[in-house]
Amino acid sequence: MRDVIAAYKSAYCSKIGVEFNHIPEQEIQDWIRLNFEGIQFNRLNDKEKLHLYDRLNWSHDFGLFLSQKFNTMKRFGLEGCDSFIPGVKVAIDAAVDQGAHDFIIGMPHRGRLAVLANVVRKPLEVIMAEFGGTIPSPESTAAHKHQDAGDVKYHLGTSFTRSQKRSDGSDVDVTITLLANPSHLEAVNPVVTGRARAV
Repeated sequence: MRDVIAAYKSAYCSKIGVEFNHIPEQEIQDWIRLNFEGIQFNRLNDKEKLHLYDRLNWSHDFGLFLSQKFNTMKRFGLEGCDSFIPGVKVAIDAAVDQGAHDFIIGMPHRGRLAVLANVVRKPLEVIMAEFGGTIPSPESTAAHKHQDAGDVKYHLGTSFTRSQKRSDGSDVDVTITLLANPSHLEAVNPVVTGRARAV
């Protein structure tokens, strides 16, 4: 985060600034954006771009499916923030490459189901059972440690451990936990901090 803040300060808070949104030619805007902003970030190859697109598509399609199948139920979908899912996954990938292996996430309602399905890998069978008001089968929940306590589905948390490849080709066990939503959003940060310190 320190590097990102420094990059944005360099681009937008130093002695030179660039305004280009008034230029009508899109190619010129793209060239300025690429050469002014793009120098701060790593370029992605085609394989990485396709991988990001696949992640973006999964998050979008999941939200679309829920909105069509359960249109009268509260879902708190991403609605316009679909890039959040690939962003979280890229952050996890980068942290795993740097040696991290435990991730504890706290968040409000918005996008929680998408994170459960696409980041923490809560089985879709379980999510659909919760929407249908039934109890999921024990086999489908065996790999996950649920924190349900009878709460509504968009408050629930879960934890999942999986094997992930680092960029050097080595395998590491990664545990991703999305904590159950506390009753007041002001309590999200202290709850996550306490859990992280306990781990």
